[in-house]
Amino acid sequence: MKIVVVGSGTAGSNFALFMRKLDRKAEITVIGKEETMQYSPCALPHVISGTIEKPEDVIVFPNEFYEKQKIQLMLGTEVKSIDRERKVVITDKGEVPYDKLVLAVGSKAFVPPIKGVENEGVFTLKSLDDVRRIKAYIAERKPKKAVVIGAGLIGLEGAEAFAKLGMEVLVVELMDRLMPTMLDKDTAKLVQAEMEKHGVSFRFGVGVSEIIGSPVKAVKIGDEEVPAELVLVATGVRANVDLAKAAGLDVHWGIVVNEYLQTSDPDIYAIGDCAEVIDAVTGQRTLSQLGTSAVRMAKIAAEHIAGKDVSFRPVFNTAITELFGLEIGTFGITEERAKKEGIEIAVGKFKGSTKPEYYPGGKPITVKVIFRKSDRKLIGAQIVGGERVWGRIMTLSALAQKDATVEDVVYLETAYAPPISPTIDPITVAAEMALRRFR
Repeated sequence: MKIVVVGSGTAGSNFALFMRKLDRKAEITVIGKEETMQYSPCALPHVISGTIEKPEDVIVFPNEFYEKQKIQLMLGTEVKSIDRERKVVITDKGEVPYDKLVLAVGSKAFVPPIKGVENEGVFTLKSLDDVRRIKAYIAERKPKKAVVIGAGLIGLEGAEAFAKLGMEVLVVELMDRLMPTMLDKDTAKLVQAEMEKHGVSFRFGVGVSEIIGSPVKAVKIGDEEVPAELVLVATGVRANVDLAKAAGLDVHWGIVVNEYLQTSDPDIYAIGDCAEVIDAVTGQRTLSQLGTSAVRMAKIAAEHIAGKDVSFRPVFNTAITELFGLEIGTFGITEERAKKEGIEIAVGKFKGSTKPEYYPGGKPITVKVIFRKSDRKLIGAQIVGGERVWGRIMTLSALAQKDATVEDVVYLETAYAPPISPTIDPITVAAEMALRRFR
């Protein structure tokens, strides 16, 4: 069997490795625009700050590792089109035949049509090349003031990196809060307050209308000119769908796939940032542009091609980050979005400590849990705290994936030790607060 993968990022690289484990004889070819296989885009802000020393350090495995697995690499290669009738991929280096084709073409940074966005000193943060350009610019220009456009995960992590380098940082966001698709106003304010302590300032409900100077020297926000010597455009990403659309595959926000990650052509799969899957809460189509989702999709697609009876489950989009030592975890629906979707909910919220009150060193933690009133099921959570948010958001996400009710969380068996956690865990207390709203 000839299996061709278009895309050498997280989804494509992991698919190739999973597929090789399942089928030692298949001819596996990975075609990618970049010169390297998988690296971690989530690590890129930490390269800028210097926490990770070199851009190359985020490459997971060298190209030779894949070649030793008898995976043929066609890197630095662009796919021009797909001929579905002949079952060939047409590249700038010739044609590649396939029996099964996997599209792992990822996403691209969305750059809004801001005047001056092409000027020197204006960057996106999506690739190794982006990081190299940013680091070179900082080394040469030594900017003191940075403006970040967009307050999503990448924007905030970029803002943290610049602040750690000693820059004065302003984050500009069109919505009324940071992380607007992941956090409600109350939890977003906790993150904002912590970032402001470290010198990052915010402007909400406005946009940048112009970037002035090349190299950049200011940005225009409304009628106001704000000094800026570096600008990061972090206004989200868009799925790469052009190749699939040109091939006649069903495309919406992303490439439409079924539960087996097959496109409208059963011999063509789509995985990772480019694939449009199902939201676990609303049942609507959505994108799941997370590294963890990319790996799960890669595994499911490989197993399905190998003949296993598996399917990709609807997503809660569980995510976590850390900003200036503050951990932020989230999954599922927010309170605001639930109201927009017409979902009646019960919300529980608890502010406490990560350790018993009598034990020194406890850090503040806020847990917010969201349950659907119609069936009492857990459909979302947001946790902000100084430590151990990861374990708690993972626990709640796992419960939601198993259709847990409010009672399941209230009476959950948890662990206790004074240096680690209180006897009654904050997640169960938050659920108890929600349970009162059912009575």
